[in-house]
Amino acid sequence: MNKALLPLLLCCFIFPASGKDAGWQWYNEKINPKEKENKPVPAAPRQEPDIMQKLAALQTATKRALYEAILYPGVDNFVKYFRLQNYWTQQAGLFTMSAKKAMLAHPELDYNLQYSHYNGTVRNQLAADQAQQRQAIAKLAEHYGIMFFYRGQDPSTGSWRRSLMASGIRMV
Repeated sequence: MNKALLPLLLCCFIFPASGKDAGWQWYNEKINPKEKENKPVPAAPRQEPDIMQKLAALQTATKRALYEAILYPGVDNFVKYFRLQNYWTQQAGLFTMSAKKAMLAHPELDYNLQYSHYNGTVRNQLAADQAQQRQAIAKLAEHYGIMFFYRGQDPSTGSWRRSLMASGIRMV
């Protein structure tokens, strides 16, 4: 029985010896390589052409289509040109609408509100301009003083004299 037990005992020692782990389970954990985070690489943003290049290309295409339609009359050539022409017309309309919206949103941009020269308001605007000029001249005269030499015989200097006196500048 001892002889039958010996091969059995040897087998018990051989199987554990053939294991690949050489220590405690937590010391020899298999290291799984971390999966690389496959973040989707954002596609390179498509470089939009410079606005000036885009405008030049559209103008060139429109001219080319016009010249082709003139030199080689045909339905296809005219349609190509007319579509480009309609594009320009549409863009002009959109620009006009955005300008109107901007004027409504920002009334301070309207030149006519600050310096109105419509038929009914011309007198009022000119009077306001002249009042500002008089105030500026009077302020300069108070602070710095004005010396004006004129010849009494010359009619142009006489008109200057009257103008200065009308502005509130005292003559000596």
